Amino acid sequence: MSKWLSMISCSSILALGFGGTLAAGHMESRTVEQILDSYVQDFRNDRFAADPMQFGIRIAEQGEWHVIVAGQEDDDGWQVLLRDGPSPTPTWGYRMDEKTLRMIDSGEWNALTARGKAFSSDKAPMELFDMEGYKRTPEAYRAINPFSFHFWTRGFPELIPFGADLTRTLHGSPAVGLYYETGLRTIYSRIDPGGRVRDDPREMAMPFLIMIAVIEGVAEGEVDGERVTVPAGNVVFVPPHATHLWWNDTDEPAAALLIMFGDGA
Repeated sequence: MSKWLSMISCSSILALGFGGTLAAGHMESRTVEQILDSYVQDFRNDRFAADPMQFGIRIAEQGEWHVIVAGQEDDDGWQVLLRDGPSPTPTWGYRMDEKTLRMIDSGEWNALTARGKAFSSDKAPMELFDMEGYKRTPEAYRAINPFSFHFWTRGFPELIPFGADLTRTLHGSPAVGLYYETGLRTIYSRIDPGGRVRDDPREMAMPFLIMIAVIEGVAEGEVDGERVTVPAGNVVFVPPHATHLWWNDTDEPAAALLIMFGDGA
C-alpha cells in the first residue's frame, strides 16, 4: 500500500479513537450492550436522527435489542433510545455475531463492508432481517443503506477509513464499502498481484454507470471485449450493461475507487 493510502487509513482510525493500546484494551472490556449504547449515544448528535426509525439488533448467543429513533429533540440532542429485547412493533433489524460487532466497533470493518455481498443469495457477517408480521417495503429498503452508514459511523464529520487491512473479499477482490444510497454506490477495491475481479459471468455486466478511478498500481481489463490498461491517476468509464473484467499481472497491488450511479445502482 502506498504511503499516501497508509496515512489516510491510519490517521482516520486514530481520529475515530480506534488507535492505541489503551483504546483497544478499553473496547475489548466493554460488553455488547455497552458497545451498542455507544452507537446510540453518538447518533443522538447526528442530523440524520431527525427522521423517525425503529429497528432491532440481534447478536448471536448474546441477546436482542431494539433502537427507537424518535425524531424529536431534547436538551441532549435527538431522542435515540436502546431497549432490551425485540421491538414490540414488528420491524426490520441487523443480525450478526459478537465478533462482527467488535470488528465494526474497533474499525476493522465498517457496517457497509460487513453487509457487502456480490449476490443477494450470499451470506454476510452483518445481515438484515424482518420480524414476523413485518414486510420491508422498497422505500424502507432504500432508506436502510444510508441509515446504516450514519448509525454505524461515529463522529462528525464522518470519516471512513479504507486500506488493505480493512477489507472483505467482494466480487473476488478485497474491498471496503464507502457509502450507498439510492442511485449511488461507492467502494474502495484492491486487486492483489495475480488477482482477478468480476470473473463470474453473472457479475460482468451491471445495469448502471461505473466510474473506476485507479489510485494505486496498474489495472488491466476488458470493457465489452476491448482491452484497456489503467495506471494510477486515470479514470475509466464503464457504460451500463457493458461486460467488464479486471486483473493484475504486475508484482504490485492495484487499488481503485468505484463510483456506481444511475438507475439500478
